[in-house]
Amino acid sequence: MRTWSRIALLVLALALAFTTVTLAESPTYTETWDGRGADSLHCDKVGEGDRPETGWIHWVFATKGASTGASLTLSGTGSGTYAPGEPLNANIWHIYTPYFDLEGLQAEIALFGGAAGPGGGLVISDYCPGLVEELTVSKTAETSYTRTHAWDIAKMVSTEMGLTTDGIPQIWLYTDGSGNETATWTVNVSYLGFEDSDWKVSGTVTIENTGNLDAVITSVDDLLAGMPVAVDLGVTLPYTLPVGATLTGSYTLEGMVEGTNVVTVTTERDVYAAEAPVVWGDPTTELYRTVNIADLSDLFGEVSLGSVTAPDGATFTYSKAFTWDEFGQEACGAHQFDNTATIVETGQSAEASLLVNVQCLIFKGDTAWAANGDTPGELRYTKRGNWATYVAYNGPKTVSIFAGQKNYAGTATFSEVVDGMITITIHLEGDWEFAASGETLKVEGYTQAPSGNPAPGLFSFKSSVTGTAASIMVPASNMEGEPFKFFGVHLDVGRWVPDPDFGP
Repeated sequence: MRTWSRIALLVLALALAFTTVTLAESPTYTETWDGRGADSLHCDKVGEGDRPETGWIHWVFATKGASTGASLTLSGTGSGTYAPGEPLNANIWHIYTPYFDLEGLQAEIALFGGAAGPGGGLVISDYCPGLVEELTVSKTAETSYTRTHAWDIAKMVSTEMGLTTDGIPQIWLYTDGSGNETATWTVNVSYLGFEDSDWKVSGTVTIENTGNLDAVITSVDDLLAGMPVAVDLGVTLPYTLPVGATLTGSYTLEGMVEGTNVVTVTTERDVYAAEAPVVWGDPTTELYRTVNIADLSDLFGEVSLGSVTAPDGATFTYSKAFTWDEFGQEACGAHQFDNTATIVETGQSAEASLLVNVQCLIFKGDTAWAANGDTPGELRYTKRGNWATYVAYNGPKTVSIFAGQKNYAGTATFSEVVDGMITITIHLEGDWEFAASGETLKVEGYTQAPSGNPAPGLFSFKSSVTGTAASIMVPASNMEGEPFKFFGVHLDVGRWVPDPDFGP
């Protein structure tokens, strides 16, 4: 219990112990206390004379003069009439009373037997409310915990035509553009909830000596939801807490507890307590409450899709149109485009792949012969079977070239004879071109019209040419000097055509 409540009883008892007086004679002088000395606090005088530990007020009146007796009557916050005390033989009246609250205290001194002498009148010389132990104890209970948010991420890619192979979406791009279509990627980020952890209650215990007596603390007991908690005060108990000093300790308890935190401070004289409720508010730390979504792909590089904040999920989509022209012949074939979406903070990821098949142009080879004019089949080596043709030469001329017997492929121009040589210039037209390898241009000269199936591989004049234009120089006569009147011109040509085996 509070020490002050005990003092009230002690004051009443001590009031009886101080010398009181009842005088029947009339006073020769009276004076009312005017408040002087109210600042004369001197608890350091405890034990000197009539100054008990429980408190006092030492009144003086100067000077006695001719008076032979005196009495002091208290009212207001005080009560009782008190006679002078030692030293009685001094020229000043000394009167000791119990301590009363000076705020509102009234006092009047009466002298008897003669007039007062010159001096300062009625003054408080010193006083002390009493040596009272009083501790003010307070405490805090701060809660903290961590909330970890959980997420899931999924990714998919879809196409307009919905074609798949082994579960992987596919696009088939044809050279004519008929397979052009758009693919759409979808990233779904789902919120799964949260989990709380790292529960902790911590705080301080503050002990302040607000009395005027040093307090000897013998124990500090802290209970949190009925469980003892160690308080680190930084001192060893018992510990003397001086007047006006403050002792602060700290504590921490891990775990989720509910209730009230109560601390009890015990001294040699009294017991004090304080409490604080344990209140779990919002989490002090939140992990992954907001997450960022990054997307890394072969097509787009690294892209930030955005952020998501709990408890909401989010869906991100983006698209790309694919055309054959985007790839062309140079990049024909199969392409797999991988794509990974990642929750940056947690490292969770999801993948989706798209296969893009680009139709190739394949070289479809064919045999071509120079005709005698502009009509296919003119001057054939043989009338039946083999359709190979040759050219009659009697001077400069330009003739047509036919591939596959009847397909116009370009022209062959024969020059005049220069220094015994004839230059044959080839110009392929349309989408025809020479084959990429081998002896693609072969020429044979004849002094008379040939017959039978020709054997181009055995022709006398050969050249490896590519592209769409070429020239070859051949003799105008044979080794015996007989002029060539006919020429067989054979070409290995072809056209680039869409791969017929392409498709799902």
